[in-house]
Amino acid sequence: MQQGSARQRPISLPPIALDPQLDFHSPELTEGLAYWQAKAAGRPMPLLSDIRPEEIPRLLPYLSLFEITRENGMPELFPRLAGSKFEEVFGPLHKKPLRSVLAPEILERWHGAARGLIEAGVPLRAAGEVLHDGKDFISFELLLAPLSRSGEAIDMLFLLSQFDMPSLLD
Repeated sequence: MQQGSARQRPISLPPIALDPQLDFHSPELTEGLAYWQAKAAGRPMPLLSDIRPEEIPRLLPYLSLFEITRENGMPELFPRLAGSKFEEVFGPLHKKPLRSVLAPEILERWHGAARGLIEAGVPLRAAGEVLHDGKDFISFELLLAPLSRSGEAIDMLFLLSQFDMPSLLD
């Protein structure tokens, strides 16, 4: 075999588990869901302009807002607001395309979650292990909920994240 001709197989990771039951363990996610529902006010989803982070100061470390665009039919995620809890795990990514800061296999997990949200059109609970940068010891629970700039289509993601890291004393 010639040097350089060996092809590496792409890494495939398990998808992020999505659940429409919304049975959260985290009180912050339950509170975030109540806020999202109040802002939806009976509509399928709130408008982005309905979301006012200053109204939920206690949730700001958990809150991230992602713009969803489509590139070649695939969702692309761009963080417009990245909560400190999210950045503690994934690093600084505020206003950086996710493809510039995450490995392709991690990015695909996030794109799969975005596709699941778009297909469902309703808030979802997500759970799993981080699997980023050797941090598979960290588990997560997320609220993924749709937002729209115009009220027509899901083009934003309302995300609240809770990460559980085992204590060194365990």
